[in-house]
Amino acid sequence: MKTEYRLLANNWKRFSLALLSASIMMVLSAGLTLAQPRKTAMIFAVSAETGEGSMDAVVIVDGKLLRVPFTDEQKDRQKRIAAEYFATGRTYRLIFGGGEAGSVKVNKWSEGCNAVHASVALSTSARLGGQVRALATNSSLGKSTSARRPPTDAERAGVMTLVKNIYRQHATPAALIAALKVTNLTATDLDGDGKYEFIGSFTSAAQNKFERDLFLIAKSQGTGMVADFAKFQAYQPPPETFLHSIDFIDQLDLDGNGTGEVFAIQGGFDGYAYLIFKKVAGRWRQVYDMMGDAC
Repeated sequence: MKTEYRLLANNWKRFSLALLSASIMMVLSAGLTLAQPRKTAMIFAVSAETGEGSMDAVVIVDGKLLRVPFTDEQKDRQKRIAAEYFATGRTYRLIFGGGEAGSVKVNKWSEGCNAVHASVALSTSARLGGQVRALATNSSLGKSTSARRPPTDAERAGVMTLVKNIYRQHATPAALIAALKVTNLTATDLDGDGKYEFIGSFTSAAQNKFERDLFLIAKSQGTGMVADFAKFQAYQPPPETFLHSIDFIDQLDLDGNGTGEVFAIQGGFDGYAYLIFKKVAGRWRQVYDMMGDAC
């Protein structure tokens, strides 16, 4: 019996060690799997003047995280990003209206005061220039059909009625409301439901240069328009007249939930910043910002 007991005990020990060894291997395998780097996506902002394109790195999409490509102080990292993403001949998908609308090809890159920029050749039917910008990416994001166009006259009139009401709610004098300027107004389908939203920027300046800016995301409701998001800013610019106004770049669904995130650019003191707005629990919120070039 003792011999039999010892055999059973030894067998149990060997079984336990084998089980432990197998468990360790499973944990190590899982750890190795988890340690594998996730595939990231770089999103760029694209602008154009007289046919020549310019491109900036805006955000690295790492799973559900939005990471800054570099800061204004990280000169070495800026050069590494430029060497990797702005190498001559690199080609990226152009995103306009949330979907693919051509491509951009890098010609060269250069250093600014606090950032790096790429000069790119555009291959697209989208008419970029002035306040009409686009996005680009090295990823498969933005596979939906491009949905962006100028608003119709009726849509524009509806948006302007809403804009004037918003300015009145902020005690803007009637004379300044009458002198409102539209920086840009775009119709785009943010959630793929076939119904266009309207994204616009509006300004009004008093004689003393006191500025009133509005960045608006509006949607149709009945026979009129309602604000889905409105950011109103009232401020006195510095003597150099640098404004804080926010302008639409484009939209792109970053997390695959069916609603595009809204990319924008905001002015500042001798510089600018890139912003991203996301619809969270039915409300638009700013979820990201990155300092652009500032001299």
